[in-house]
Amino acid sequence: MKPGAGLALATLFLLGLCVCAGAAAEEKAVLQWLGVAGWEIRLGRTTILIDPFLTRRSPARDREWQTDEAAVLEVIKGADYIFAGHSHADHIADVPFIAKRFGSKVVGSRTTVNLVSTAGVEPSRLTTIQGGEKLDFGDFSVEVVESRHGIPQGQFEVSETKEILAPPARLLGRHFVEGGSFLYLFTFGRRRVLHQSTANFLAARLPGLNPDVALLAEPGRGYNLKDALQALKPKTIIVQHFDEWRAPFSQALPQPHRRRAERFQRDILSVDGGINVILPEFLKTYALEEILAR
Repeated sequence: MKPGAGLALATLFLLGLCVCAGAAAEEKAVLQWLGVAGWEIRLGRTTILIDPFLTRRSPARDREWQTDEAAVLEVIKGADYIFAGHSHADHIADVPFIAKRFGSKVVGSRTTVNLVSTAGVEPSRLTTIQGGEKLDFGDFSVEVVESRHGIPQGQFEVSETKEILAPPARLLGRHFVEGGSFLYLFTFGRRRVLHQSTANFLAARLPGLNPDVALLAEPGRGYNLKDALQALKPKTIIVQHFDEWRAPFSQALPQPHRRRAERFQRDILSVDGGINVILPEFLKTYALEEILAR
């Protein structure tokens, strides 16, 4: 064997392992819609949750929040990581219980971290974000992108962001303020999945993200759809957050909500008819590679 040939073969072998590992990561990724902007992503033995909310009722402003533990545990069997897009109740109200129950690591705003702390989750398991972070978890990575909240029904502009600056003694309904909004760009092998918890963007943050799959919220859109799609260039869009979050699954998709989602689907296709647009079903699983093969 010529000098250096052994080193070259070893290098090629290691590169092959890296390519195979990347391919395995994307082939193993399975997404499940939990309703609202909630998702479970299973990556082999790793379970990732995003904005999980299964209690499906509105909090009373001055009452202590109580998660419907039975409803959560009927669906959630484990959670290694939880990512919170913002801190409204329909995104994080169940996160303190889930994180405490399963020993999950939680990533979110200062407000999210302070509210999750009320459940006694260890500080070492909490990561506070501000936007711009690039987090490596071994078998997947996440880029945190600063964003903004959608426009609530009946308003014409985005409300001022409110925060919870310290853990409250008791978690009350009024503590679920926005706390800042973020996108998460997940990388699984060669594939990228973008999660948008609320229907808005900061346009300057979009170029270069290039997700294969974008999970986009439907209500209260506060951005130019054509400009956003041209910047993101997604292959597939899965519409989310179009259900009635204060109702059980069996009653959560009345016709007006379905029509809104279908209208959003048509709007997307009118901009780019080549995008695969999916209106998901509650708790149905979607294998990442199968989605992108369509």
